Amino acid sequence: MKSKLMAFLKENDMNFEKIKNFINSFKGRTPATQTMLQYLLFVFISFAFWSFVSLNDNIQYDIEIPIKINNIPDSSTIITDIPQQVNVSVMDKGVSLLKFIVGQGPEINIKFNDYIIEDGMFYVSNADLRRYVRSVFESSTNINNMSLEDISLKYTNLPGKKVPIVMDVDVRPNIQCTIFGKYELDHDSAVIYSDENTLKLISEVRTSRIENKDLKDSLFTVVNILPIQGVKIEPTLVELMIPVEPLISKKVAIPVVVKNVPSKMNVITFPSKVEASFLVPFSMYHKNVLFDAVVDYKDVVSAKTNKVGVIMENAPEYYQNISLEQDSVEFIIERF
Repeated sequence: MKSKLMAFLKENDMNFEKIKNFINSFKGRTPATQTMLQYLLFVFISFAFWSFVSLNDNIQYDIEIPIKINNIPDSSTIITDIPQQVNVSVMDKGVSLLKFIVGQGPEINIKFNDYIIEDGMFYVSNADLRRYVRSVFESSTNINNMSLEDISLKYTNLPGKKVPIVMDVDVRPNIQCTIFGKYELDHDSAVIYSDENTLKLISEVRTSRIENKDLKDSLFTVVNILPIQGVKIEPTLVELMIPVEPLISKKVAIPVVVKNVPSKMNVITFPSKVEASFLVPFSMYHKNVLFDAVVDYKDVVSAKTNKVGVIMENAPEYYQNISLEQDSVEFIIERF
């Protein structure tokens, strides 16, 4: 046991000469330092001794073994998810399992063409999978349980079909903000892979639902594409952007326009402009106003007084809470 312990210490690059020199150095001559170093050295020797004793005992250990399926043809697309690993519960002496305990052990490599049982189906039986797992361990290792019974995958040699991505979004801005602009996805379409009949039935894919009733800033988020059984979808995630801007109060004088005036007639309004107040997205604050203050000639001739009502027309949807300082104007009709 002593020789094994010395070999272990040498393998771990323990330089006893350096320790001895440090202990004999000026710093190492203080009683407190010597006592601490001696204590740490004995702790390390005790740990190493305990480790060697433990490694000779049988232990049960759970191990994750990576699975790789190799040589998949470029023309073939795996539709179902490939298992990334098999979890195995084993029992053996600790020394036999040391490579799994202290580091990454071997992985299982399976050739794709070796397990095609029919067109569109790849299958590794329980017996074959257990044989692969067994090859990773020593002959003395007992395999108690495996997380996988077998590996069954569906694949296709058909080209993918491009379909649009439909967003499922229910969002509303805060009362002091507005959604200004179009929702944007980094992908407007996805490619789906499956058998011929399934591909014919699918005309779109949809995102998972996004809900927010109080947006105060532009929303940037990653959204899942909803899975479809028996179908591989690429991509599975898309980035969504919903532009939100704060609303700013603005006032502007709008010229009054009289419409439907017959030829050889003219209508003059007093005042010729009316002041409008409204909320506008921040980025549009310095842009020209795009709506009209309108008087209809039909209302002019039917008016019982010299006043007629003013209505707003052609106001963009992003202008909110539009109000006029005065909702009517006086008028004079001129004939040529």
